[in-house]
Amino acid sequence: MAFRIRTRVTVAVMLVAAALAGGAEAANKKDIARAKNTKQIPECVRCDLSGADLRNGFFQLANMIEANLSGAKFDGANMGGTQLNNANLSNGSFTYTNFSGAQLQGADMSNADFTNAWFNWAWLSGGKLDGANFTGAKMIGAQLQGADMRKVIGLTQAQLRTACGDATTLLPPGIETPRCPY
Repeated sequence: MAFRIRTRVTVAVMLVAAALAGGAEAANKKDIARAKNTKQIPECVRCDLSGADLRNGFFQLANMIEANLSGAKFDGANMGGTQLNNANLSNGSFTYTNFSGAQLQGADMSNADFTNAWFNWAWLSGGKLDGANFTGAKMIGAQLQGADMRKVIGLTQAQLRTACGDATTLLPPGIETPRCPY
């Protein structure tokens, strides 16, 4: 009888531990449903979408301030005009994602993949960008004032030709700060 009780207690402890561990890395299902609601502009402030697969989703003009998108897949998504200030996009995949007009001030974009994404007229000031991949990203009118892009991957002078920077914009060696032509 003592063996059965110990076994039940051990199983119960393992189930509780698994439930607690699983919640730490998975997106909140209610937050995913809120973000996917296309009947209205999604409101997802401080929501947890970490690790979620939201490829090709429509999030235009969504309010995702301080949201956790770390490790999420948003490849091909439309995030034009989305409010992502102070959001966590670290280690996420955003290839071919439209961020045109998005607000990304103070966002953690470290080690995220933005290959061939659109940042036309997006605001990136104060963001954490170390290790982010900007290979082929479009940056027409991108606002880079105060952005530290010294450790990004794949950024070229040609990409920044029509972007807007200032004396507080930090870029990789060999790339000159673009002066706002507009």
